[in-house]
Amino acid sequence: MADQLTDEQISEFKEAFSLFDKDGD
Repeated sequence: MADQLTDEQISEFKEAFSLFDKDGD
C-alpha cells in the first residue's frame, strides 16, 4: 500500500504524523 503513495502524499503524511508524534511521545 505504501508503494502506491506519491512523494507528496508521503510528505503530507509525515507532517501530520509528526504533529501526533510530538503530542503523544
